[in-house]
Amino acid sequence: MPQARLLPLAKRLLALQWRDRGRSTFVLRRRGIEFGHVVAKRLPLPSLRAATERWRRADAVYLPGILGAGPQQQQAAIKTCRQMFDRLRHGGNFLDELFARIGTDPHLRYVGSTQDPSDRREIEQVFLNADCHGKTVAQDLWAKLTWHTNEASDRSLRIRFSSGREHLDEWQLQTEATARWVDEFALRAFPECRAILECAPLHAMLQQLLQRPYRISERILYNNAPGGGAVFHHDAEPGQLGVCFSQLQGHTAWFAIRKRKLARLLVKSGHCPTERQAMLSLDNGNDERLWQLVNRTPQFAQLMSAHGVLFVLAAGDSILLPSHGIDDVAWHSVFALGEQPSLAHSYGIFPKRAGYQLPCFEAEAASHAAPKRPLVLKKSAARTGSNLAVRARNHSHE
Repeated sequence: MPQARLLPLAKRLLALQWRDRGRSTFVLRRRGIEFGHVVAKRLPLPSLRAATERWRRADAVYLPGILGAGPQQQQAAIKTCRQMFDRLRHGGNFLDELFARIGTDPHLRYVGSTQDPSDRREIEQVFLNADCHGKTVAQDLWAKLTWHTNEASDRSLRIRFSSGREHLDEWQLQTEATARWVDEFALRAFPECRAILECAPLHAMLQQLLQRPYRISERILYNNAPGGGAVFHHDAEPGQLGVCFSQLQGHTAWFAIRKRKLARLLVKSGHCPTERQAMLSLDNGNDERLWQLVNRTPQFAQLMSAHGVLFVLAAGDSILLPSHGIDDVAWHSVFALGEQPSLAHSYGIFPKRAGYQLPCFEAEAASHAAPKRPLVLKKSAARTGSNLAVRARNHSHE
């Protein structure tokens, strides 16, 4: 049963009639293109069996309301986070914002900041080291603030947490201990992470789908502004099992579709003569005609909607995007809905191995009560531009 459908722009009256019947309705637009009217309805959580079948097929698993009271319990943290993004959008200083949040943390130590002049999206990348019992136990943890796209009309922002040299994808080689410290960095800076991390139903679902120990890492905070969002992409990264995206405030719309089904729709639309050629076309990052079709063509959006791959996420909803391999992965495209910027978190799903649990955290409660050493901000510690040739990853959100 489709959770959302897309009506043509000319069907405005019909959309209003659905709204009067209690359905959620929005205009679907992104960067100057209006695709139609989204009409969404609330559905129950899928059964474990249904969710498992979708996951195994590499279909998106929509989980309405699974976060329960989590967003409400983190309401204060969510509000302050949105206020921070508003300040950053109007020229606020990212380092100052982080310092206000974790400046007295007993483990995280500032080592420098950079800004890549060759990347028009990047605003600032802040680096920390993690110290435990007087020793440095993890290096080059970072939080990076960027615009979502190069287009000036889209004021969406995001903050990504990771480690190592980004242009070399060193995050893929990080130890489990370093991954844990990166995750701690995100949690300590943005406590609303707990709405996701402490959600028992969500983790029971993930355990059922994965049937193995896992961690949710490489965390990204999204502040999608009206008219913004992400073009079609996938997250088939080495070692990554999928993505867990959770809406904490506001709404987003998603086209989420397994690659093989998307290839069939490309054949149906006349873009490719065969599914094999369609699959190859999706692997070709230089096919401008394909890019225009899937990202800026209302008729193709209508076709996707008719095949049940349109979803609307509200606060408390999550969506899981499987990644079993380059050909068995959920492709997805995101649209900001409403008149105000929203807040959501996106976490990569990875196998959890020995080393992720750190002994240092066993005395965490005591450390919070102890005198805390301030996060020293030494301008002389700022990094040089030697490793600033940051390239866009293969799932660029422009």
